[in-house]
Amino acid sequence: MKHRRLFGIALLFPYLLWGVCLLIANLFSPGDTSDIWNLLLVPAMFYAIGVIFWFIPYTLLAIGMWIWSKNKPVNSLRKLGLLAPIIFSILVMIEYSIILFSATGTTGWKDIAGFFALLIICCLFFGYLSVGTALAVFRFLQSKNLVTEEV
Repeated sequence: MKHRRLFGIALLFPYLLWGVCLLIANLFSPGDTSDIWNLLLVPAMFYAIGVIFWFIPYTLLAIGMWIWSKNKPVNSLRKLGLLAPIIFSILVMIEYSIILFSATGTTGWKDIAGFFALLIICCLFFGYLSVGTALAVFRFLQSKNLVTEEV
């Protein structure tokens, strides 16, 4: 498999992670399990519900990254992958700002700094989780000589 193809496939990982989190959220309800399990289920449920915030910005980011990645070397793809969660956080903030402004005008901007901070933290956490997983898979496939360099 060529590295650009693997990069394109890796862009689908957040959607796959969403499906897994949705499955986990549907199989286990908070309260039905112990407190430790409930604590472990919170990130999965947060990600599954968070699709409301991240679906459109991530889809736009993934399409842009996929188009940009054509004929790029591995190092450029790696750098873009490491910057992607930051770019994604900015896109989510823009999306939420547009929604908030169109819904409330200028009156809804008070007391949202905490919510913005939570959104940024979640975007960065799940973004770097996805990037780290994709990078680990890439390194594993590279160590098994299953990824070839493109010239």
